[in-house]
Amino acid sequence: MVMGSRRGLTVLGAALLLILAGTVGAAIDVALSGSPGAAFGVLFVAGCILATARVHSDDFLGIVIAPPLVYALIAVGVGFTRSSGNGGGGLKSKAINIGSDLILRAPVLLLGFAAVVLIAAIRARRAQVTRRVHERNLRPPGNPRRPTG
Repeated sequence: MVMGSRRGLTVLGAALLLILAGTVGAAIDVALSGSPGAAFGVLFVAGCILATARVHSDDFLGIVIAPPLVYALIAVGVGFTRSSGNGGGGLKSKAINIGSDLILRAPVLLLGFAAVVLIAAIRARRAQVTRRVHERNLRPPGNPRRPTG
């Protein structure tokens, strides 16, 4: 199930959202300038933030892993779909273009990854506090939890 429930997106749904946002941004930039640029950066980071904000709390680890994988997937996809500028469309030229895209766009990845880690950490802490309060409210009154031993 991709959409999950009212609790949030599954990690697959959140990763698909991130792939969609990054791919749309990369397609806009490739159509306008020939290589990923500002639109890719903005949509990739926005996709990271939105995916992390909407993912179910059980899937925080999965969403933290997703940005580097999606970033690499998009960079490889763009590298293989666009034509090389010097007329030689060989595999070596494509590999160099992909490598340069991975390196030159790394700040976008780092910003998206930092946003995901920060939001996931905040949401995980809030979920932990909520879980503790809920467990405390379920205990019968007058029966405090005492260590056995």
